[in-house]
Amino acid sequence: MDGKGKWDGGKGDVMAMQKGGWDGGKGDKGSWDGGKGDMGKGSWDGGKGDMGKGKWDGGKGDMGKGKWDGGKGKWDGGKGDMMAMQMMMMKGKGAWPPQPTGPVWTPGQYSEEPGGTVGIEGLKDAVTRACEPHATLEAGWGKDEMVNKVCMSIFKTAAKWYKEDPRHKEAGTAIQAQALLEEFTEKIMGALSGACYEKPWFLEIYLSESVALAAINTFKGGALFKRTVAPIIVTHVDEAIFRYREEERHTRVMWDAVSSVGIRGDFLKKANKHLTTSYESAHISAKYGTSPAATPELGMVQDFCQAWLTDFVRRAWDVLNNGISSPTQDQQIGVVTTLFQYLCDPAHSCLPHDLTQQLPSPPPTAWDFVQQAVISTFSQQ
Repeated sequence: MDGKGKWDGGKGDVMAMQKGGWDGGKGDKGSWDGGKGDMGKGSWDGGKGDMGKGKWDGGKGDMGKGKWDGGKGKWDGGKGDMMAMQMMMMKGKGAWPPQPTGPVWTPGQYSEEPGGTVGIEGLKDAVTRACEPHATLEAGWGKDEMVNKVCMSIFKTAAKWYKEDPRHKEAGTAIQAQALLEEFTEKIMGALSGACYEKPWFLEIYLSESVALAAINTFKGGALFKRTVAPIIVTHVDEAIFRYREEERHTRVMWDAVSSVGIRGDFLKKANKHLTTSYESAHISAKYGTSPAATPELGMVQDFCQAWLTDFVRRAWDVLNNGISSPTQDQQIGVVTTLFQYLCDPAHSCLPHDLTQQLPSPPPTAWDFVQQAVISTFSQQ
């Protein structure tokens, strides 16, 4: 550069001004011509000697169609976006944004990490132990899929409960905590029942530990459980699962019963509804202590059975008169007797466990008391 502000890059300048020339004139209105090198037709006009009003024209007026290749990356400025180009240059190989380096989450695949930051700590091990004795009974799923299905049902239900139900955060009594545990367990068992529909092992698999882990993970830190120790949670969950399974079993046995005593197909749903409603009512409406029996415990079982079948006969008069062939009273007595002897049979009894567990032995097959109670009921109609 000399006094007249002229600069000639010669032939060896690495700044891509190889054939360029710059003439400062009198220090203003300078121009630069890049020849035919890169920035090939660019010009710069300094205005009055400062950069403030200068402009640079790179071919068509911007850097919009510039191209940058950083190893394997490619950058096209489009409309002059320098920021994207700079980010790509910083990466060297043009990869942006940074790619994750941890394990990849797969939709529908349960995963957990120590500390419970992901999933429920210990759940997969507990479910695996529970599934092992029953894996040979499962024809549709492999063992890994069986474990994953159970884990996902438990985890998704518990996570939804935690987000939507804040009751465990409020102070309360131990009885309230137990009631909430039972409700929580029923919700999870309902989800598992949907996922494991008609699986032969579902009513047998041990799930108390797995559901208890989900309960502890969901309710920990809540004021309702501040006086509840973890082993008691397992006990309450175990009882709740037993009751849930009993109700599921009763539902199946009752349907099998009404389907096997000669009631017409178009009356089966009505008969089953009456049987279920009268069963629920008998729990509290039975006149306990009135039936003569060898022991008070057996007497209470008889009281329940009498209340159940009496209420059923009252509700199901339409079924007994129109839903069976030759609906004479003897035929009706025969149908109701067969129905309730099936329901009281020890092989698939629907009598309340709270009553039968007090007996040294359950009522026998073809229990005579049932026939006597049915005849007594019809004699009072």
